[in-house]
Amino acid sequence: MKSFKASESGAVTIEFAILLPVVLYLFFMAIESGLWSAREIMLRRATNMVARDVRLSVADPPDYNEMKSMICEKSFFNTGCMDSIRIQMQAMPISEWGKISDVAPCVDREEDFDPANTFMPGQQNELMMVRVCRLFNPILPGTGLGRKLPENSDGEYGVRITTAFVTEPRG
Repeated sequence: MKSFKASESGAVTIEFAILLPVVLYLFFMAIESGLWSAREIMLRRATNMVARDVRLSVADPPDYNEMKSMICEKSFFNTGCMDSIRIQMQAMPISEWGKISDVAPCVDREEDFDPANTFMPGQQNELMMVRVCRLFNPILPGTGLGRKLPENSDGEYGVRITTAFVTEPRG
């Protein structure tokens, strides 16, 4: 029994067994947050590029499905984009921006139809607010940040973007 108590073999194994879950948790959280950040940046870039195109366009403004298609084409993460993106666009004066309290609505997969959406292309010289929400699946749903992010019944989380532009005069 004395030799068992005095033995130091296996001491490293105990430290390894205790610290490995902590290190893996931090590693997976870093992967998930990096991916979330990349998705948010690419969606913001695509939304701003489309907003610029709409702002400078001399043609009629795009409808809801055309706008979704334009954002999805310019987004780097475009797999399943058309089914997981929702856009809200409306004219809104600066004085009313402080009254926006709710977050941008996301796609509701539990509904068989797309609920009423505020998508109203503006007139010339109007300040337009565009809010986009795109649903993504966490890459590691049971670990780290992936466990904290999901917000709908399918385990997806929404990346939300808000931008604004002034519609240029046409003609």
